[in-house]
Amino acid sequence: MDKVLLQKLANRIKELRKLHKYTQDDLADLAQIARSTLGNIETAQNDVTFSKLNKISKAFNLTLAEFLNF
Repeated sequence: MDKVLLQKLANRIKELRKLHKYTQDDLADLAQIARSTLGNIETAQNDVTFSKLNKISKAFNLTLAEFLNF
């Protein structure tokens, strides 16, 4: 995934997390992923898998399409 797209995704996750008033720990628990993994995604340090994106979108009660609408 290119760096620009990773940064847009990172910004989207941070925006939604703050909107829902979730900490990284809260969101990681809801999405059933490691907090360190979420931190790496939010700082655009790592590519993210489809399954992790799906878990994060479900934690926000969004479809994957709604989640990726940025």
